[in-house]
Amino acid sequence: MSEHNHGHEHCGCGGCGHCHEEDEAEGRFLLPRLLTALALLIAGWVMGRYLRWYFTLPVYLLAYAVAGYDTVISAVKGIAHGHGFDECFLMTVATVGAFCIGDFTEGVAVMIFYGLGEYIQDKAVDKSSAGINALIRMRPDHAAIYENGVKTVVEPGQVKVGQIIAVAPGERVPLDGVLLSPSAVADTQAVTGESVPRDFSEGDDIVSGMINMKSEILIKVTHTLSDSSTERIFRMVTEAREKKSRSERFITKFAKIYTPCVVGAAAVLAFVPPVFVGHLGEWVHRGLIFLVASCPCAVVLSVPLTYFAGMGLASRCGILFKGGAYLERLAKIDTAAFDKTGTLTKGKPEIVETRPAEGVTEEELLHLAAHAESKSEHPIAAAIAAKGRCDSCAVTDFAELTGGISAKINGVELVAGSAKLTGVSDDSPYTAVHVQSGGRYMGSIYLADTPREDAAAAVSALKRLGVTPVMITGDNPAAAEAAAQKLGIGEVHAKVLPGEKLDIIRGLKGTVAFAGDGVNDAPALSGADIGIAMGGLGREAAMEAADVVIMDDVPSKVPLAVKIARKVNRTAAFNIAFALSVKALVLVLGAAGIANMWLAVFADVGVALIAVAVAVMRSRRV
Repeated sequence: MSEHNHGHEHCGCGGCGHCHEEDEAEGRFLLPRLLTALALLIAGWVMGRYLRWYFTLPVYLLAYAVAGYDTVISAVKGIAHGHGFDECFLMTVATVGAFCIGDFTEGVAVMIFYGLGEYIQDKAVDKSSAGINALIRMRPDHAAIYENGVKTVVEPGQVKVGQIIAVAPGERVPLDGVLLSPSAVADTQAVTGESVPRDFSEGDDIVSGMINMKSEILIKVTHTLSDSSTERIFRMVTEAREKKSRSERFITKFAKIYTPCVVGAAAVLAFVPPVFVGHLGEWVHRGLIFLVASCPCAVVLSVPLTYFAGMGLASRCGILFKGGAYLERLAKIDTAAFDKTGTLTKGKPEIVETRPAEGVTEEELLHLAAHAESKSEHPIAAAIAAKGRCDSCAVTDFAELTGGISAKINGVELVAGSAKLTGVSDDSPYTAVHVQSGGRYMGSIYLADTPREDAAAAVSALKRLGVTPVMITGDNPAAAEAAAQKLGIGEVHAKVLPGEKLDIIRGLKGTVAFAGDGVNDAPALSGADIGIAMGGLGREAAMEAADVVIMDDVPSKVPLAVKIARKVNRTAAFNIAFALSVKALVLVLGAAGIANMWLAVFADVGVALIAVAVAVMRSRRV
């Protein structure tokens, strides 16, 4: 049986035979058992039309044993271990009581329908687990070490940092590393939720869990198995199963108090009124109906399942919640604070504008700058070198300077760099590279860390959800304001040191989420009401400090995570209200002698199935 559906911690049912993982083999035969019991029930009912009760009783007892022997055994075990007031105990007492007062058909039928409900609930839980189980299946089972042209297949745990592994087409990458092959195409959906394969170039980071799609690739390992992305994900998923939301914790406490109370109430209903008005059999029957209807299965099962299914839905979208508590908390956020560089922006400079001097074309300006910058390893130099056209011009006497570079292009001295280096005045919010050739000003190239494609849409979506976006960055105020204006963010805190981010977050209104991507964001991620790590691939510090991990660099998944969290909370609230309302109505009707055992079964199994169906159906899409 599914652990989450029937584990003691989650459903509050103590020691139910339907409640343990070791009963999975038994669960596979549950449906045939129930069909057999149903056939015996029909045979007993037919025989009862022609024979006396003592001839049909053995058939009914056999049907009861086939349908519910495990439930009865578990009830006895529960009593022996001191936690007898569980669902199995309630079902056993109610059905045995039905036999005692001569309602054989009712006693067997209740047990059959109870078992059928458990079977359907199990299938629903298995389905809701699919998204998270897909993440767990990413754990590697082998790795091929590549040395001197020879491949040796070993367990991933045996591979050391620095060794080279080979990954064949169609295989899952077993360990994190750096791509040594010229290029690669990988299916990253299980890791990031992206449906489109991603292209990689030599030197790019490759993480475990991806599937190599084309030719064999070589990867230099940078993390051992215990530190790999898949292992970290597995640990977080395992921990998430143990962490409960406030609603889940409430349900566990509720079941421990509620169940003994209703058992006591059923006993009072069955045995006190007959002292005054007689008709013991009728009042015992009412007490049994009250007992069956009172089972808290719908509430104690549907709430944890709702959060678990929500986590599965999020995982399919590339969003990993570390526990139901964070789903509950994220649903209530008032403010979403973002780091700028690498979170809302791409984290690398791009040319946004060129201003050639009079008589100079843009192509000439970029041509000269690209030749000089091609010798530098600075990110700004790389952006310019990638944009400009390099040909056979001779580049000599290259030198790195404070604020720029100098070189000779075909023997002519060129200087490219900051306004201070070149003596040019500039008040642009962008990073400027001013170019001089042979003492002549050739023009300026402006670069900026440009916003991610969907960053503006993410900010807009958060506003529609009633969440206030805020930017907190260590960048200079002019660059921060320019980026915020493009994105539609009104509140900006610039030139902030890593240690100061947490102080700013604590000063923001309401429940605050913070999204960041680097080591310098770890304190803020830990200190915010909800920490969201962006682009968790290979960013260990942020990933470990956060409560939610977005497995790629897509800002729009932040409002998506909020939508999922709010939907899950609404579903949990609906299921609690629905289950308790129906049960309260049937309990009153049962005490008044209006409800029968079939209605009591609906109040237990039927309501539980409806609540589970609601949880599963609403977890299929956002």
